[in-house]
Amino acid sequence: MRVAPGTLDVAARERDEIWQASMRRDQERKRRAMDAERYHWHTGQAQRLRETMTKLITQHETQARKILEARKLTEGSGA
Repeated sequence: MRVAPGTLDVAARERDEIWQASMRRDQERKRRAMDAERYHWHTGQAQRLRETMTKLITQHETQARKILEARKLTEGSGA
């Protein structure tokens, strides 16, 4: 069977274009998945940091109150 000149080049180009389109779709799917993973990591990290900072703030406020209370006690005892 004889093939017309240039026919194989056209078929090869079409396969290459299909392959490239497939690769672009796959890369886009992977990019979206990575974006979703990063989004969830960052929002989770923000929540963890918020909880940690809230606890630290509470601890420092408690310590500050204790210092003031201790000072009031020593000032009130005449020492």
